[in-house]
Amino acid sequence: MSDSNANGNPTIERMVIILNALERVPSGLSQAALVEETGLARSTVYRILNSLLDARLLRETSPGTYVFGNRFLELAARVTPTSRFFSLARYLQADLDALAANIGQSCKISVYENGAIMVVAGATAKRPHALSYEIGEYLPVHAGGTSKVLMAYLPEDERERLLRKNPVALTERTITDRDRLRQELAAVRAQGWAEDRGEYSLSVSAFAAPIRDNTGVVIAALSVPFLTTTDEELRDRLRRETLDGAERLSRLLEHYAG
Repeated sequence: MSDSNANGNPTIERMVIILNALERVPSGLSQAALVEETGLARSTVYRILNSLLDARLLRETSPGTYVFGNRFLELAARVTPTSRFFSLARYLQADLDALAANIGQSCKISVYENGAIMVVAGATAKRPHALSYEIGEYLPVHAGGTSKVLMAYLPEDERERLLRKNPVALTERTITDRDRLRQELAAVRAQGWAEDRGEYSLSVSAFAAPIRDNTGVVIAALSVPFLTTTDEELRDRLRRETLDGAERLSRLLEHYAG
C-alpha cells in the first residue's frame, strides 16, 4: 500500500481498482481477466465480485462475464445532471422527440467519454416493437454506427491509442482488424456518416451522423437504430433522415451556451 493511501480502506481501494478495470472494457471481463488486469489475488477478486453482485452494482451478461449493474443507473438518477453532456441532452430533447415521431424509429444521442461511448439522450418511437435504449449506458468504442462516428472524429493520437487495445468481436460482423477499422473510420470522415451492419447486435442495423457545436467540432452523434432489413428504399430514407436530423441538431447548437 502506498503512503498516499495510508489512511484509506484497502478493501474499498481494491473494489475501485476492479470497477476501474471494468470501466475500461464495457463489454465485460471474466474473473480470470480481472485478476490479470488488476494484479489482485484471485481470492480477493472473487470476494469483491460476489459483494458487488449482491449489491446489484455488477451483473453477469453471460456465465462468468461481469459488467456494471443497473444499480449504478439508479444511483446516477439521484445525482443532479450538471455535466455538460446531460445539459446538452436536455437542450436537444424536444427536437429529438420530434425526429423520432417524424421518422417512426427510435433515436439516441451519444458522446465519447473515457474510452467508451455513453448514451446521454434518446427518444423512443411510438409503435410496437420499437427499439429501446438506456440513458447512461456505455457502449464499446469500436462497434456500431455511433461508435464509429465518434471514434472517427477523435484526435489521431487518441484514436490510435484505442486501436491498440485489440477490438473485441461482439458479432461475426464486428470489425476487429485494425487496418480495416482505420479504413472504415476514414470513410466515415469522408462521407460524414456511419452504418452499423449488425456489428453490435446481428439483428440490429443503424445509421449515425455527427453533431457539431458552434465551432464545428464533433461533440456527439445521432443514431437511428432499426431492425435489419433488405428494404433498400427504407434504408436510404433512414440514412437521409439521420443526416438531416444531425444537421438540424447541430444548427440548434449554434446558439447553445452550455
